[in-house]
Amino acid sequence: MHREDLLAGTRPAIDGGRIIMTGAEGFDGYEIMEYRGMVWGISVRAKDMGQDCAMACKHMTGGELVSYTQLGDEARQRAIDRMLSMAARQQANGVINVDFELTGAAQGASLVVVHGTAVVIKPVVNYVPTGAIGNILADMQESLEKNLRKNPLE
Repeated sequence: MHREDLLAGTRPAIDGGRIIMTGAEGFDGYEIMEYRGMVWGISVRAKDMGQDCAMACKHMTGGELVSYTQLGDEARQRAIDRMLSMAARQQANGVINVDFELTGAAQGASLVVVHGTAVVIKPVVNYVPTGAIGNILADMQESLEKNLRKNPLE
C-alpha cells in the first residue's frame, strides 16, 4: 500500500433519506452544493409529579438526579428528531452549524432548542485529508513501511 492510496479516497454518498449533522461549518471530504435554509427543533418535556417529589428528596441527599438526566436526554433527542425532520422536508442531506440551547422551562421541565443550516452535500472525489487526520494516516503508513523494511514478511 502506498501513502497516496491510503490518503486518497472518496467519502460515501449521503443518500436514502439519511441526514448527517455537525457543529462545524462543513463536513470533511464533502462539498456543500446548496444551502436550504435554517432548521430547528424544540422540545419541552416534564416528568410526572411522583418523579418530581423523588428528585426533590434526592436533591437533599445528593447524587445524580437520574430522572432529570433522562428527561434532558429525551428532550434533546426529540428536538434533534424534529430538526432532522424539517431538514428532510427541505430535501437536505446535511445540517451544519448545529447548536443547542438547554434550559429549565419550569420546575422539573426541560426545554431544548437545536438549530442549524440545512445543506445539500456531495462527496469530494479522491479526497485527501489534511490536518490531523491526514498527518495521523501518514505517520501510520510511514511506521508500517519502516517496520516492513526492518522485518520483511516472508
